[in-house]
Amino acid sequence: MNDSPRRPDFGMRGRRREPGSSVIRAATAPPPVSEGAFGDLQIVQSQYLADADPGPLAQGETHSAEDAARGSSQSLLRATGSMAIANLVSRITGFVRMSLILWTLGGAVASAFNTANQLPNMVTELVLGSVLTGMFMPLLSRASREDDDGGLGFVRRLITVTATGAFLVTLIAVAAAPWLTDINLSDGKVNTSLATAFAFLLLPQIFFYAVFSVLLAVLNKNEVFRPGAWAPVWNNLIGIATLFAYVLFAKDIDPKAPVNILDPAILLLGIGTTLGVVVQAVVLLWPLHKLGINLRPQWGIDARLKDFAPSALAGFTYVLISQVGLVVTNRIGSAADESAIAIYQSNWLLLQVPYGILGVTLLTAINPRLADNGTAGRNKEVVADISLGTRLSVAGLLPIIALMTAFGPVIASGLFAYQNFSPEEANILGNTMSASAFTLIPYAIVLLQQRVFYARESYWTPTIIITVVTAVRVGCAYLAPHVATSSQDVVMLLALSNGLGFLAGAVMGYILLKRSLGPLSGGEVLKSSGWVLLASVIGCAAALAADWILHLHLLVGAIGSFGDIIRMAILTPIALVVIIAVLMRSHLPELAPLTNRISALFSRKSG
Repeated sequence: MNDSPRRPDFGMRGRRREPGSSVIRAATAPPPVSEGAFGDLQIVQSQYLADADPGPLAQGETHSAEDAARGSSQSLLRATGSMAIANLVSRITGFVRMSLILWTLGGAVASAFNTANQLPNMVTELVLGSVLTGMFMPLLSRASREDDDGGLGFVRRLITVTATGAFLVTLIAVAAAPWLTDINLSDGKVNTSLATAFAFLLLPQIFFYAVFSVLLAVLNKNEVFRPGAWAPVWNNLIGIATLFAYVLFAKDIDPKAPVNILDPAILLLGIGTTLGVVVQAVVLLWPLHKLGINLRPQWGIDARLKDFAPSALAGFTYVLISQVGLVVTNRIGSAADESAIAIYQSNWLLLQVPYGILGVTLLTAINPRLADNGTAGRNKEVVADISLGTRLSVAGLLPIIALMTAFGPVIASGLFAYQNFSPEEANILGNTMSASAFTLIPYAIVLLQQRVFYARESYWTPTIIITVVTAVRVGCAYLAPHVATSSQDVVMLLALSNGLGFLAGAVMGYILLKRSLGPLSGGEVLKSSGWVLLASVIGCAAALAADWILHLHLLVGAIGSFGDIIRMAILTPIALVVIIAVLMRSHLPELAPLTNRISALFSRKSG
């Protein structure tokens, strides 16, 4: 048995690929940027980069086009399946982590902590993330074709430059921690001194996020997907352990008391959270070692970096504009209430759970088709992909949106109204969820449209769309304090503003796509959406009726907030059964695999 490490293959040995092939060119655009949910940005990156290359063939091996397509599809399905499981686990562990933050810290301290913990993602994406993500995969592909060593030397230089740049940015960011927190919080009600203390301990994450990104790209180029997909799970688990340690060994932080960065509770939360990001990067070192990749520094800047400046600039501008909306939201929330930021961010992360499980998986599966059809100029096929992706997004997300809208306060009470997070704060979170759950649909559509523009190598168009999103979001956010009847209502209106922004972005994307592609099969989308909306409304109405008939609200009076969990455990299946029953009569083609399987199941049981 040969125990020697597998030689990394950055090349395309044994087969030819034109430099302008669709698979490589489609990888030059940065992926969508979320507002930082549990390290999910890295998962999105891993899934996005996994689509960039179907993988190497052994030297001298040849396949027919049909065999190559079949092998590529099977490889994609295996990779997507593994990443979907990792994504699901990451969302679950991330949800547990978010819940623990609210339970253990309470709204006021959680606002300061979450603001500080948001800063490393903001800086990484703004200064490094958009550039790195836009360059890694195409540069690795070029180096693999052009360099005698298959790109190994280039990998070492890329890692060295990335780590050096990230280290310098980290030093600057840590020194600027007071300024960064002041930008986000201003003179609001959130404890800026506490947020600054956390920021000093959390901003070193920037270095490890950047290193993680480049190591992830190298692994995915070698068709090693699992370590990168599971790495954020380790991050979440360490974060969860840190919060348990805080409960067991630390004294609760008083948001009104003077702040000392050497307070054991602050040190525990800051160092433990940063340790999770460190581990997220470190777990990729062993898989790289198994590939035989030498990580010793190799200095020098490759001239090929300059070729991707336009793509990197488009990504930088996109991230810069999106971060403006986030900063404005933080400042307005901080001015309104000390718990507003924690509630707003928790609501957004909660909405990301269904999107991460359904929407990200859908994008991963459909992205290769969009890339191939878009770069080949097959407009009819692109339109069909857009229509299918939109209809599947609506079918998967709209029933969940309906449940969140109808039962937002019940869900929030059952999940979050414990320990230091009060029932009143949970009720605000629930109302915020009800008001903004619709955001999932335009959000999913905007990200789908973004993939289409990137596949067509229109890198600046998503920047136009995010400009519209941010303009509407910021404009509505500034109106929130003047429209709200109480400070607690401001957070709900901020979440609503975010949804209206993405709605405007989806409309703008539709207009731009229609201008370049022609009619977009809007009739099919409207018919499918109408059926799913009708089914969702009927299903939620049945659940609300059951709630009233059975007097399930009495469970809360008997056993507290946990009664709302039992309540939703009873009502959710009722809603879903009714929704599926209605959709069984829709004969929608995109739902045929599901409806046919259910019909066959009932046929076997009746037989």
